[in-house]
Amino acid sequence: MKKSRTKSVAAAAVILACGVLALFVAYSTEAGKEAAFLDRTGAAVIWGLPVAKLVFNVAAAGTVGPLVLALFAFPPQGKAYLKALGLAGISAVLWTAAATATSVLSFHSLANLPLFSEGSGSIFVSFLTDVDAGRRSALTVLITATAALLCFGVRSQRAVAVTAALASTGLIPLALNSHAAGGASHADSTVSVVMHMAAAAIWIGGLATLVLLRRMLGTDLLAAVRRYSTLALLSFLALTISGVAAALAGIGTVEGLATQYGLILLAKTATLGILGVFGALHRKWILTKVESVPGKARGAFAVLAVAELAVMAAASGLAAALARTPPPTVSQSAPAQVPLRLPGLVDLFGSWKPDALWIFLCSVALFLYAAGMRRVRLQGRRWPPYRAALWFAGVTLLFLVTNGGLRVYQEYLISVHVTTQMLLIGVVPLLLVPGAPLKLARLATPPRQDGTIGGAEALTMTLRPLLSATSAPYLAAAGLAAVLAAVYYTPLLDYSSRTQFGYQAMAVLALLSGCLFTAAIARTTGAGHADDGDGRSGSSLASRLLALGAVAALYAVHGWALAQQADQLPDSRRQEWVIAVGQPWNQPLLAVVEPAGMAMWVIAASTLLAAAAMVLLRSRRPSAGTGKHVAQQPAKDLVLSSES
Repeated sequence: MKKSRTKSVAAAAVILACGVLALFVAYSTEAGKEAAFLDRTGAAVIWGLPVAKLVFNVAAAGTVGPLVLALFAFPPQGKAYLKALGLAGISAVLWTAAATATSVLSFHSLANLPLFSEGSGSIFVSFLTDVDAGRRSALTVLITATAALLCFGVRSQRAVAVTAALASTGLIPLALNSHAAGGASHADSTVSVVMHMAAAAIWIGGLATLVLLRRMLGTDLLAAVRRYSTLALLSFLALTISGVAAALAGIGTVEGLATQYGLILLAKTATLGILGVFGALHRKWILTKVESVPGKARGAFAVLAVAELAVMAAASGLAAALARTPPPTVSQSAPAQVPLRLPGLVDLFGSWKPDALWIFLCSVALFLYAAGMRRVRLQGRRWPPYRAALWFAGVTLLFLVTNGGLRVYQEYLISVHVTTQMLLIGVVPLLLVPGAPLKLARLATPPRQDGTIGGAEALTMTLRPLLSATSAPYLAAAGLAAVLAAVYYTPLLDYSSRTQFGYQAMAVLALLSGCLFTAAIARTTGAGHADDGDGRSGSSLASRLLALGAVAALYAVHGWALAQQADQLPDSRRQEWVIAVGQPWNQPLLAVVEPAGMAMWVIAASTLLAAAAMVLLRSRRPSAGTGKHVAQQPAKDLVLSSES
């Protein structure tokens, strides 16, 4: 026992040393610059901030990682589940302390004051209440403290899921206080940074939890490692995509790689590559060894995991140094604005603004759908090719809308913003919903028997309540009306065109409301047709056509309002939407009002006519089936399509 404890202490010391050493090497140059600039703060503030950020990152991983792993890998009746919640609670307390220290040190750094100087207390209170950065710091402390209390008090899986979601939001204020929040000279990359931090927290915290609880898991270690391996793969993909997006926003040009910021970024990239190799070893070697020789494999897993955690600690140290190093784009001139003119096809297809979140979601959607089709085929069933074609087309269109020219121009032109929103709310759902992804997920992913939450259980927990609440077409139409009001008559209109978080909120609301409405009108009644998974069959033909008519009237009113001038528009867009339309080479540019209302009318008419045709065609079929094998499955499932 004493020898085992000595090994554990030595492993922890090595991991800690790697993180601190990486931080010291990466930040020493920038610390010297800050010492000359912040001449009154002292070394305690200059070095305390990155150290506090390192502890912040590690504690966040120690909170989020165990919570996610407890849901995904540990049976709720087992000791490992309760132990993981305890580890998360202890880490959340440390996270709260680190967030408090970060808040205090950030204040002294911004004010250029030494620690505990005379009169700094009252100024610090003003900082927390009157300054945005201070309010966000206080919010972080509040979130982490609440998460700590919940970790020690909750036990049910739903409560743990809520706690994990709340803890993840504790990463957002820090990103808003960082260089990622954007400015006049560099792009907003806050969503990419939050996505990067959350993926790292799940990856690092999950692995540390497995190492600490490996003896307690016993024979369940193999299943836990397999499930963690899936989480690690998704985290690696999210880290890579978000890291590239954040790097592009921070560096700006290739020359930026030669700066201190660029060098630290290159070092982080190298650690990510090494971690990818470790991940491959886990999947190819450790999983096989755990399955064949469980006793000896536990030691091999621990050695490889400790080495991986040491590299992760070094990456965390580099991340803490990177957060305190200004990116080269801060000192560059402001980027040129996109000219206010109607974009042509070349502009729309030749312009790109990569979005890490939607690249990740689209990639995962394509991969999981293809994997589900493969599993169904191996089971001897047949999945209709037209469903797959519609799904892949819908995901492709979603990728183009969220990453292509429309994403670039929607920040400047209200007509393009309306086109983006209408494609997400009307066109993309018409392709995604008939693809029946939830039906495919149910067929390809059997429910888990040990009480843990897998893919099927996660879909049931998140989507079943939404499908049940919007099963009636008029309810789905009311939700669509509420989303349109939120998108056009609240500050979200202006916020979504300026910030990453605003755009993501608009895109998610539009896509979700469109999919729910399309699903509601796609459900049909009668034998041979699937329900929405909660025992409710589809509505009558008359009610679905009536809902389509109501939505058509809704679009007509909104389009008319958008076609008017400034006195008809919400406060956030109280200006004339006049743009330049290109004329022949020998003619001057012609100023015209943006065709925002026309864009809404054209897309709405097209999509609603297509939806009405789909409803009429399906209502005339005596029975529906996707094929001999799939049609034999029970009708009670989670389907977004009316056909089973």
